[in-house]
Amino acid sequence: MSNGRLVYSTDSGSQKKDKDKGTKAYAPAAGPTKMRLETKGRGGRAVTVLWNMPFTEAEIKTLMKDVQGKKACGATFKDGRIEFQGDIKEALTAYFSEKSLKLQLSGG
Repeated sequence: MSNGRLVYSTDSGSQKKDKDKGTKAYAPAAGPTKMRLETKGRGGRAVTVLWNMPFTEAEIKTLMKDVQGKKACGATFKDGRIEFQGDIKEALTAYFSEKSLKLQLSGG
């Protein structure tokens, strides 16, 4: 009962196409940096999120490391946003005013 159709073969390796694994290019935004506190979908834990940043990716990583060192908190940069662990809105507001950068509060 063979119709001549190939069902499975290991000769040529995987037939699946390799997917692009999160190598999105980040482009700086034009407006002021926005900040909000998020708890939804995080098990009730607060996360301070910054987005819409007019900096290059290298400048963002430097800013992130500087704030991490001053506040002793964890942070990650993904999808063009910085996510800091914990509620550090006051510290970020002070940091941005010290550096003469614009920061706009968003949400509640």
